[in-house]
Amino acid sequence: MKKTLKKFAAVGLSLTSVMGLVACGSNSGNQDTTKATVDWANVQKPEQFTVMVDGTVVKETNGAQEFYKYLGDLTGLDIKWIRPEHSSYYDSVKNAFASGDIPDVVLLSSDYLANFASNGYLWDMTDAWNQSATKNSGRLIDQAEIIESGNMVAGPDGEKALYGFSPARGNGCCTYIKSSALTAAGYKPEEVASKTLTYDEYYKMLKDMKAASANQNFVISCSGFVAGGNSGTPEAPYTNYLPEFYQNANFTFYYDEAAKEYKDGFAQQDMKDALTRLKTAVDDGILDKASQNQTTSDARNKWNAKDASTASSVFTYWAGTWAYTLQNSIADKTDKIIAIKPIKELGSYKERLATAWCITYKAYENGKAEGIFKYFIDTMLDGGDIQIAWQYGAKGTHWDDKAETVTVYNSKGEVDEKKTKTYEEGVFHFLPTPEDNTKLMSKNHIDKSLAIATFGDNTDPGNKSVDPLITENYAMFNANSKLETPLWNTEVLSNNISDINTKRLEVVSQVVLGEKTYDEAMADYKKQVGAKCDAVVESLNETLKK
Repeated sequence: MKKTLKKFAAVGLSLTSVMGLVACGSNSGNQDTTKATVDWANVQKPEQFTVMVDGTVVKETNGAQEFYKYLGDLTGLDIKWIRPEHSSYYDSVKNAFASGDIPDVVLLSSDYLANFASNGYLWDMTDAWNQSATKNSGRLIDQAEIIESGNMVAGPDGEKALYGFSPARGNGCCTYIKSSALTAAGYKPEEVASKTLTYDEYYKMLKDMKAASANQNFVISCSGFVAGGNSGTPEAPYTNYLPEFYQNANFTFYYDEAAKEYKDGFAQQDMKDALTRLKTAVDDGILDKASQNQTTSDARNKWNAKDASTASSVFTYWAGTWAYTLQNSIADKTDKIIAIKPIKELGSYKERLATAWCITYKAYENGKAEGIFKYFIDTMLDGGDIQIAWQYGAKGTHWDDKAETVTVYNSKGEVDEKKTKTYEEGVFHFLPTPEDNTKLMSKNHIDKSLAIATFGDNTDPGNKSVDPLITENYAMFNANSKLETPLWNTEVLSNNISDINTKRLEVVSQVVLGEKTYDEAMADYKKQVGAKCDAVVESLNETLKK
C-alpha cells in the first residue's frame, strides 16, 4: 500500500498540482487487508499517534494547547498534534508525505481526498464507519448520508469506498445585499429577500444600486473570477463566489446526466455565456476588474469599508455564521443585510464537500488505524462532552458554565458594558478569545449548525448562543442548495489537471478583461491543453465501463 512519492519534492508548484503529485508509484498489494471486517468490540485504544490539522481547529494563538489537553483528558488519548508552520497547509501536507514523516491522521479537502485515496495513501474506513457508534446512534441528521457519499471515492483498485470522515456539512455561499443600497435604489429589501429573481431582474437591480450609490466603481465584492482567485489555486466548487453569473457553467470536468458521459465543462456553451456575463459586469462597472487577483480578505475589506465610495453593496460569501459576522462588521451599524435566494437560472446554491478526517496507510501499517477510528474519529460526535469540545473548545479557556462575570473590552481597552455579562452557575457561556479580549469565542472545528449528528436526548449547551440571523440564514441556504458531486479521479486527470487549470484561469482573465475574444482565447486553450483535456475525458469515461 505504501508508495514512493517521487513528484512530491516539487513543493514549489501551485497547489493545483497536487492532482499530479501523487499519481506515481505502484500499489504494494496491501489494499485488500484494509477491507477486512473489523472486530469492533475488541479494538484497543491506540498508543500515541500523530494528527495533522489546519486552521479549522482552534489555532495555537487562540488556545490550541488548552484544547489539546482538554480533549486528551476527555478521551484518554495520547495525541501528538502537528500544526504546520508553512504558510500553506497543503504545501505542508505535501512536504510531510515527501519526507516520509507521514502523520497517522490528516485533514484533507475533497480534491486531495480523492487523489490520495486513488493512489493508495489512505485507509479504507468503510467497515469501521458501518459499525461505528456514530452511524448507529440514531442521532444523524437527514443529510448525513449525502455527506458520507461525498467521501466515497475510488481507491487504488478503482472501487468506491469511504476514505474520509466529515463530522459536519461543508456549507456553501449565498449572496448578501445591504438593505441601504436596495432602499436607495427604490427596492424593498424584504420583497427582494422573499422572491426568486431572474438574472435580468438581478442584473437590473445591480445597475440601479450602482446608479443610486456614492460608489461609482463597483457593486460586487468577490475574491477572483473563480473561487480561489485568478492568481492562486482554484478551489472547488470554483464558481461559488459569482453564482449568478456562472449559473450552471462548470469550470472543470463534469458528468453530463443527459448524455451519460463526462465532458470538459470549460469548453461548453454554458461557460462561454458565463464569461460573457462577467465581461459585461466589468465593462459596466458592476464588478471590479481588480477582483481577479484579490483574496477573500480583500473582498471582506471592501464590504466593511467605512468610505461609502469604496464599499461594496453585494457580497457572495459563506452561509450561516458568516451572515452574523458580515452583518456586524459593516461600517454603518444601522444597516441590515439580506440574503437572496438563488436566481431562477441558477436553481440552487452549491454546498461544497466538507473537509474530511483521513487515516493514512502509516497508521494501518503500525496497527493503529482501527483504534484511531474508534477512539478518536468516532467520538467527535458522541452527543456529549467530546462533541462539545469539538464544537466550542476547552472548558475554562473558550467557554465555561460556572458562576462568573465575563468582561469584554472594546478596541480602546475599555470595558464594553453592553457585552460584559454575569452568569449563574450551570449556565453555558463563551469566554473572550485568548488572542483578542474584544471578541467572544464562537466555535471550534465543528459549527454546531452544520454538525451531522445531534445531541439526541442530551442538550447542546450552545443552542441558546446561536443568533437568530444564523439560524434563519442556514434555513434559507439548506432549502436552496445542493451538494457538489465529487469528480472521479483518474491517473490521467492527476497528471494533467495543474496545466489545464492554469490555462483555464488565463482564459477567464483574458476574456473577462477584454484582452482577447472568447474565440481567440479558446483557440489557444485547445491548442495548448486540448489534447490533455481529451485524454482526461477519455479516462473519466473509461471509469463508466467498470
